[in-house]
Amino acid sequence: MNPRTFLTSSLLLLASLALAASTFAQNAASTRLSSRFLARGELALLEVITTGREAEEPPVMPNIPSVNIQPEGFAPRVQGFPGRPLEYAFQFAVSSYEVGRHIIPSIEVTIAGGVRVRTEPVEFVVFNPDELVWYEAQVSGMIFQYSAFIRTFKPSLFENETVYSEIKLYVPRDISMSVVDWGIPDFERDGMTSWRFEPGEARGRANLNGGTFTCLGYPSTMAPTRTGTVGIGPAKVRLTHRATSFADGFPRAINNEVFLPIPKLQLESKPLPPGAPEGFKNAVGKFTVAASAADDEIREGDPVSIDLVVSGSGNLDTLQPPQLVDTDGWKIYDATPNQRGEERRFLHGTTTFQQFMRPLELKSVIPSFRLVYFDPDAETYHTLTTEPIALKMLPSTAPPVGAASPPQALSLPVERMTDILGNLRPANLLASSVPLIPPYSIHLLGGLLAFLLTAKALWMRIAPRLRKDPVREARLQGWRDLSKINAADDTAFLRASGAFVERWYGNTTDPALLEIIAERDTLCFRQDTSNKVLPSRRRAEILNLLRKASLTCIAILLGLAPFQPLHAAPPATPPAKDIVSEAMAAFDSGDYESSIKSWLAAGPYESLSSDTLYNIGNACYRLGSPGHAALYYRRALAKDTAHSEARQNLRFIERKHGAITIRRPAYQYAIARIPLSAWQNLVWASAWLALIAFLVFPASHRGDRIRIAAVCALIAAPLLAATGALGWRYFPDDSQFAPLARQAVILGEKVVLHSEASRTSPEVIDAPPGSLCEVLRHTGRWVYVSFATQTRGWVPVESIEPIIPNAPLQPPVIRKPKADGRSA
Repeated sequence: MNPRTFLTSSLLLLASLALAASTFAQNAASTRLSSRFLARGELALLEVITTGREAEEPPVMPNIPSVNIQPEGFAPRVQGFPGRPLEYAFQFAVSSYEVGRHIIPSIEVTIAGGVRVRTEPVEFVVFNPDELVWYEAQVSGMIFQYSAFIRTFKPSLFENETVYSEIKLYVPRDISMSVVDWGIPDFERDGMTSWRFEPGEARGRANLNGGTFTCLGYPSTMAPTRTGTVGIGPAKVRLTHRATSFADGFPRAINNEVFLPIPKLQLESKPLPPGAPEGFKNAVGKFTVAASAADDEIREGDPVSIDLVVSGSGNLDTLQPPQLVDTDGWKIYDATPNQRGEERRFLHGTTTFQQFMRPLELKSVIPSFRLVYFDPDAETYHTLTTEPIALKMLPSTAPPVGAASPPQALSLPVERMTDILGNLRPANLLASSVPLIPPYSIHLLGGLLAFLLTAKALWMRIAPRLRKDPVREARLQGWRDLSKINAADDTAFLRASGAFVERWYGNTTDPALLEIIAERDTLCFRQDTSNKVLPSRRRAEILNLLRKASLTCIAILLGLAPFQPLHAAPPATPPAKDIVSEAMAAFDSGDYESSIKSWLAAGPYESLSSDTLYNIGNACYRLGSPGHAALYYRRALAKDTAHSEARQNLRFIERKHGAITIRRPAYQYAIARIPLSAWQNLVWASAWLALIAFLVFPASHRGDRIRIAAVCALIAAPLLAATGALGWRYFPDDSQFAPLARQAVILGEKVVLHSEASRTSPEVIDAPPGSLCEVLRHTGRWVYVSFATQTRGWVPVESIEPIIPNAPLQPPVIRKPKADGRSA
């Protein structure tokens, strides 16, 4: 590394450390007030929180006229959440008796290491408690009064202006002490969008209406989506109250629920003033913007990644990314925002856009990015621009055009399907309830062989200890004498072998034994006196034959008849008329609905074959419903994972309509040509093969040829097991995304995910037909689903259908999309 490069890298490292320290300093301390709307004299809880590091000393509260702030203890409260750093919170009690707006200014905190950081200012409102409206409710046999409202700081807003809002509850203290769950409010929206209201962790108290009340705030943000009169609510909050019952003579805790209604809040939404500068999209609030490049040194033709960080207060969730000022010579890709989480309930925050762009010519600088926003407080437009980023482009390492270079390998060809594959003529309309080869056959066969080998190994060790047969022992001793005859004297060996056969097997009809006697008579009684008369290896064959004859014992013959399932399905009764021909004729004539009815009339879903379900999918596609087609293709694959036609048509639909699904590499589709059960059985077969090969050694004698086969099996078993395990591991099994019983398919053409179970709630994403989703929970006519992209939202229940039906199949109802059917 040359000195210039080293110096540049060092400066970049120092700048990165300084930026990280600055970011940490900005985010290391914050304030949290239990409620921003306080009744006169109400006591609220203020927390000054440091994240990751503890403050060296308690923060000093500023002197605010008409506001009383007192510390609650001297040590910070430590709290932590899974996956998040620890938080250290100093607590203070805040109250005021002066009606109006108040601001707790920025507070300086010194954290460990001597680093000084400041919090954001906190604004709150004190109102006259006479404004509260009181309601009655009853729980656990007790009638109590409560007050509740929805408020924001402004009576009128601009369109898309995001403001702090809060649902506030005042509940008698004797009731609240027994509340075990403060539910999340359920509310309606009228031209408003908002993140869900969740109860704060801290609670205040106030003396109101002649008693002591617990004050609980539900903070969130909201913004009008149109002009005119808009509103949020009415809402209701479910409280779970624990009481003691003596119904059976013993005290027992029971939970009772009460729903507290909350009146509607109406606001006036104003249009943005005219005269917006060039580049204004939808940014409403107060923002700052910064741009940084992941790498400021690239090669010609490489893309550049830019991080655009927008901070401030406003509509950060719906904000459009900053735009490049000078686009000449650049290929611009769509910017992707980082998904925000629970911080959407707070007005202040940060959102980051990742912008990819490719220079089309030599560039020495990345141009500025521009963000135009409207400040609703000052009612003026502002334009922000980032600083240009220096860029160093190195020459490309690719060889110039025409230069001698090895040819590049072409990529695999892509399917150029313009239509689905045609129907199949199924050999069986219904799938057999009992497979031809049960899945446990491998384990049954392997267990039987292992049992036999184990029994033989035990017998070989036990048999010598049993009483020996004298005749058998005499035969074995004679055989041992034969094996000791001089190997060069074939004549003596043949004479002894013939005598052995005549003595022990005189009446034998075995051709092999008779051949030994014939060889003796032919070779031993002739004029030639040579002692070497046997061909090569004949002596060993004779010894082996006589040994086997000597060791012959009663064999255990297992007459195994061909395996028949205990509960085999009876042969299917042929239908009254040829359903296949009828359905195919209806399909060919364009009567797809009748074709579907004919296929479904063959039997229930559990009995339909994969080919039948595949043909129903084809008919649905011809009817103009790609969602139902994808559903039946997936049902066919659920019956037969190796159904190539169903998988190919499903890929075509997903690619044509841009369905949200599980993206897989091409090799996984090649693996799917073999059923998943085959890969699994290969693994189990390899395990049984290895076990049986190990058992061969104790169940055989030294020198037996079966041991050679066992050694080969021990070598092949790990290779087969690895092959099967890889096929099993990388098989395109959608159950890895979600259990098959919870998988569903988007059916409609224009289905939109919403953030809440309401058509007027904010939209999350468009779900094209054929998209695969997981059903998480149901709420009335809405379903909460999740996609493989980790995107979640609510859709109407009629827009999806589970892959495994929970009711008898009916011909699909094809709903034609409306022209304005996004979120009416």
